[in-house]
Amino acid sequence: MKFTYASGQKPLPGYTIKHSIGKGAFGEVYFGLSDGGKEVALKLIRDNLDIELRGVAQCLNLKDANLVHLYDLRTDERGDHWLIMEYVEGESLRAILDRHPQGVAPELAAQWFAGLAEGVQHLHEHGIVHRDLKPGNIFLEKGKIKVGDYSLCKLIGSQRAGQTQSVGTVLYMAPEISTGNYNRQVDIYAAGIILYEMLTGRVPFDGDSAGEILMKHLTSMPDLSKVPSPFVPILSQALSKNPSHRFSSIAEMGRKVAQTQEVNKGTNVPRLPLNQAADAPRSPETERSTLPQEPWQSLTPAPTAPTQTPFVELAGALLYSALLCGVGSLALSTLLGDGDWSFLARMFFPSVLCSWLVLAVCKRWSQPMEESVARRLTLLSLGLLLGLVAMWLDGFPLPWPHEGGDARVPSTDAIEHTLPKLGRYLGYFGLLFLLLRWWKLTELRRTQRFNVQAVVATAIWAGVLLLLLPRMELKAMSLFFAPPVLASVIVQVVSPWEKRAPARSKRLRLPWA
Repeated sequence: MKFTYASGQKPLPGYTIKHSIGKGAFGEVYFGLSDGGKEVALKLIRDNLDIELRGVAQCLNLKDANLVHLYDLRTDERGDHWLIMEYVEGESLRAILDRHPQGVAPELAAQWFAGLAEGVQHLHEHGIVHRDLKPGNIFLEKGKIKVGDYSLCKLIGSQRAGQTQSVGTVLYMAPEISTGNYNRQVDIYAAGIILYEMLTGRVPFDGDSAGEILMKHLTSMPDLSKVPSPFVPILSQALSKNPSHRFSSIAEMGRKVAQTQEVNKGTNVPRLPLNQAADAPRSPETERSTLPQEPWQSLTPAPTAPTQTPFVELAGALLYSALLCGVGSLALSTLLGDGDWSFLARMFFPSVLCSWLVLAVCKRWSQPMEESVARRLTLLSLGLLLGLVAMWLDGFPLPWPHEGGDARVPSTDAIEHTLPKLGRYLGYFGLLFLLLRWWKLTELRRTQRFNVQAVVATAIWAGVLLLLLPRMELKAMSLFFAPPVLASVIVQVVSPWEKRAPARSKRLRLPWA
């Protein structure tokens, strides 16, 4: 790699170049000494001059322990622009991750993220968005995390046409950057990508071309199955496609990350030195003895604890939903059943099964979900299963073995009589599950704990589909109508809910402002 200047040259008055450091998209970086002996980094700005100078000018007077300090912006005799900044002796997070392709310990990731969040929050408090957060721009020096490279910094709200093409690095680029309408949320998204990479050793969206990666940022959900469970809700929120669904500030995200380590306090788990922990080779024995325990490990010694919590939560939700279904079915059977206890059973069991199917399947889709054919087909299958059970409860003779061991085969007349009923039940419940977005009722970060509109939508679709069926008496219609409506109420009640961070209001600007 050829550099413009060699050791000992003094292209900028008052500074002597000692050796080159590296090249980037905007120019060359050298290690130098001032005439007074101060160690500095000298950046020769060659490309994208207007973008670089604008970003630097906005950050010259920022002072924070977690930011690489910018000292001055100078011009040499040739008219070249130089940025004089703090020389960081330590290495970058990129170098550490390259040595650890499987990621680093969760505690180490949390320590790195704390410094990253502090530095970026300082930028945001001064109305500046970094726009190019990545492991190569985050450094460690004497135990202190520093965020550097302000080449793309911009005052929030100062977007201009034609500038989005040079914003950030594609692996860490938020979806909304493609529109040119963005704010500090792009830094929160990039910080989420960095946290994901620290925990897993890879980025969530990769591909053979920049276009492929950008498309994944826009359309694909991150795979969080390899992420330690305490970090899953954090990354789910930080990597939301909708900026308003992310954290309201990176400081808030930093607090959530820090809370993942709170459970280790008082458990004599040693704090990992940032530099030593990153470099030291780790055997399986070392991993078990030095790495911080996951939250469930510090609470119980049982080796199966990591998988118990979701099952316990689901079991509780299923039990609670069955109880509520019993109360609702009893009330409806009292009102409509005329003392027929078989009506109570035909109301209760489809309602329970409908609630259980939604809870058991949709809770596996734990992240905010978009539309997909596979998800719709899964729901269709659930609806068909519910239809079969409801039809059986209504007296349809299935070919179960009787006491003699032979299967009970329906006669031709029985088949001709029950086929219309089969189509009625399968069509009704299958279409109802296919049309409704049941997974939205179980999302942790849904807009409301209980959404009346979702219940109304279920009731409307149930009513519309009932109009397609042959005319029935009110009692029979209620056996179709009530179970899905009850389920839409009960599923929301028993599913945990976490309130979303409030979205920042967008300032209105005149076209010429």
